[in-house]
Amino acid sequence: MPKPEKVELVNRLKEHMESSNTMLLSDYAGLTVEQMNALRKNLREAEIKYLIAKNTLFKIAADSIGGEYSKLADSWKGPTAVAFASGDPTACAKVLYEFKKKNEKPVFKSGIVDGMVYDEAQLERLAQLPGKDELLAKIVGAISAPLSELVGTLDGVFREFIGTVDAIAKAKA
Repeated sequence: MPKPEKVELVNRLKEHMESSNTMLLSDYAGLTVEQMNALRKNLREAEIKYLIAKNTLFKIAADSIGGEYSKLADSWKGPTAVAFASGDPTACAKVLYEFKKKNEKPVFKSGIVDGMVYDEAQLERLAQLPGKDELLAKIVGAISAPLSELVGTLDGVFREFIGTVDAIAKAKA
């Protein structure tokens, strides 16, 4: 018979899994207490939950949801921390990746982003992508650049026309 605390913890883990669009598993072994506190602070500032629990409890929660979550079975080995995020899918990976660049840990294991399973290499590439806001800014810039050039060209044509009409008016006067 499972203990009530563990049943409650599994239910909370399921809630986090179901309410998040990003769930990244990482190996945190080797981080000092100071590094772990700094990492948690960075993740908290980005509104990302970072949980550590027994792998069997995570696995029970994932298996009870099924689908893509059951494909993570091989990742529930060794020291595992799970980051849950609901916003920009790249934000979670970026925070962990930037911290890893400075401290060599945590190491991505695998994860689920918007319903798709990602392995370590794919998560590294995801972390290096520009964020959602930056991509939208680039799209707006790409769309507005030709329009700005068109406005400049039309403005030049009108300026030349007005200059020509002005020159003709001065010549006749």
